[in-house]
Amino acid sequence: MQRIDAVIRDAEVNKIYDLFSRKPAGLGFNETEALVVIGMTEDGRLVQDTFYLGLKADGTFDPHPMGRDAVKYRRHRLASFLEYYKMTDDVSNYKLREGLKDWIGKHVEVVQEDENLAIYVP
Repeated sequence: MQRIDAVIRDAEVNKIYDLFSRKPAGLGFNETEALVVIGMTEDGRLVQDTFYLGLKADGTFDPHPMGRDAVKYRRHRLASFLEYYKMTDDVSNYKLREGLKDWIGKHVEVVQEDENLAIYVP
C-alpha cells in the first residue's frame, strides 16, 4: 500500500443521532459521539475517517473502556491516532473538543488500496 501525504481540513465531534437516524449496529451503549476527520491529499482528493467514542462531562474520553472487544478496539484506534500524529502527549486527559481547532492544517498519512483512500492509523 502506498502512503500519501494529506492535510486535515476539518475535524468535528457530532452526536451519533445528528449523523444517523438510528444508531449503527455494533456500536456500544457508551458510544454516543462520532469524531469525523476530513483530510485532503496533495492532488485534491478528500479522505474521511470516523472514530466512535463517548465523551465524559469534562470533554475527555476513556482510552481503556470496559465492554466488548469491538468497543475497546475503536477506542484504542482513536488513542493510537492521537499519539501517532502527536495531537497530545496524554490521551487520558486530552480534552477532545477543545483540541480540534489545533488539528486543522496538520499532516496525516493516507493509504491507498485500489481507488479507496483511508487515513493511516497504526
